[in-house]
Parts: sequence; C-alpha cells; structure tokens
Amino acid sequence: MAELELRHLRAVRAVADGGSVSRAATVLGVSQPALTAQLKRIERILGGDLFVRGPSGVRPTELGRFVLARADALLSDMQALVASARRHGEGVAETLKIGYVPLLIIGRFIEELGDLDVQTYAEPASLTLLKLLSTGRVDVALLERFDGTESRHFAGLTVRTLATEPIFVGIAEGHPAIRDGVVDLADLAACDWILPPPHENCVRVRFLQACAAAGFTPRVRHFTSEAGTAGTLIAQGAVCLAQAASAPPPGLVALPLAGDPLWTTLLFATREDDARTPVTERVFGCAEAAYTASRQRNPHFARWCGLAPAR
Repeated sequence: MAELELRHLRAVRAVADGGSVSRAATVLGVSQPALTAQLKRIERILGGDLFVRGPSGVRPTELGRFVLARADALLSDMQALVASARRHGEGVAETLKIGYVPLLIIGRFIEELGDLDVQTYAEPASLTLLKLLSTGRVDVALLERFDGTESRHFAGLTVRTLATEPIFVGIAEGHPAIRDGVVDLADLAACDWILPPPHENCVRVRFLQACAAAGFTPRVRHFTSEAGTAGTLIAQGAVCLAQAASAPPPGLVALPLAGDPLWTTLLFATREDDARTPVTERVFGCAEAAYTASRQRNPHFARWCGLAPAR
C-alpha cells in the first residue's frame, strides 16, 4: 500500500492556499497535470476527496480540513527539526538561498553580502515568494507588502520591515503633468497606464483607490513588468508606477506624486526557526545598507528624502 509522504502534505497545503491546482503547481514548480495526478493518488491513500472543485477554484472538504490541520503541525515540526539540525552541524558551509521580488536594491545587496555563499531566485509575485519561503525553497525573502495581506500569509515566518517609501510615477521628461518636479495624480487621468500583470501587482487595490480619490478611473492599456518595454511605452506618452529609487534612461524620469498618495513597504522575511541566527542578522544588515545606498540612485528621491539639495 502506498504511504503518505511530507511532499504530499506540502502539495495539499499548496492547493488549499492557492485555491486552485494551477496556482499550487506554480508555487511547487511542477506542471498542473502532474500535480493533479499526485492529488488523486493522495486522495486514494487517504480514502476520500480532499477538495470540492468548482468554477471559481477548489475548497477543502471536511476530510480535507481534517488533513490540513494535522499536516500543518507535521510540516511545522519538520521545519523545526531541519533548522535544529542545521544549527548543530559542525563546520559545514551551506548555501543561503535568497528569494526576492524585483527591487532596485538587489545588485547592491549582493555586493554587500560579500563572501557569503548565496544563490538568488527572482520571483515577481510577493505571495508566491512567501510560499517558496514557507516550503523551504528559499531561506530569506525580500518582498513588498501586498494588497490583501493577512496574518495567515506569514504563518511560521518572522517578518521585519526593511523600509516604507512612497511610490513614484514613471513619466517622460517634458510631460505636461510635470510641475516643479512633482506630478499630481489627477493630471494623469487622460493617460494610458502601464501596470504589472495583476498577480504581480502588489498595490493594485491601493492604486485604484488613489485614482478614485483623485476623481478618475485609470485607463490601463498595457500590462508588463519588463523595464525596456515599459520605457518604450512611456516615451510614447504612457505612464507607470515606479520604485522611488528608479533611475530611468535619458528622456524618462521617476517623480513623486503630489501628496504621496501611494506607499509601499519592503519586507525581510525568514522562517521562524532561522530568524535570529548570526548569518540572518548579517543578511538583514546587508539589506539595510543596500537600501540606504539606493536612495541616491534617483536624485528626485534623494531630494524627497532630504539627502540632496534642491536645484
């Protein structure tokens, strides 16, 4: 008779968290058909359906809720065992796996890490990155707080605030909405907007709320996270949200929005058992140093921070 394994429990938890097999497959790094087949095998082992399938996704059955409650305890115990074993290892250098959403501090961050043995993993969606951290595929995560954040998203993790900063707008130099180096969001009502794809856009709800407060519904014509494509569209008159430290190519600028209607919080996350090791503290210090240095990349952000004189 087939036996239940920890990987099966992780798969069940991923399906429950994602609300669909396809999203869970992305988090676990497997194909959807493979995960569907695995889920059927798990249900055969356990003797019943774990999820009810519907047009809007899946939800746990009574058996599914029973299994999930016990799976969480087992997975937590296994994480604690692995962390304890690592701490008791003698002189074995381990590669630190660092996951991150696209942030402008990453290059300097890697430089600050110096001789640490690291591997880095880019993941555009903050929620997916948290799942990779929870399941042990990365050890440290740098991400942005996302709309819809709930305490359950951080279960088993230690999360620290790295920084809170305003969100700027990416715009072409000479655009009529620019006034004294600042842009009023209401003056962008007639513009075409460029946004990341919805599952990557951690401030989508806040952005729509800010636009509504400014008296308009944004006309979103383009979805991309690729900087080169966005730059071409901005040069043609479109606008986008931008990290405050952005240093666009000639002809484009990243400028503050009047009144700072949009903010983002950068987070540093680890698993609870790994949160206060000397290596983790060193990595957090490197992230802080990289962020501090990044504020000089964009002179408009430096002035906003009071780090550079006004022209």
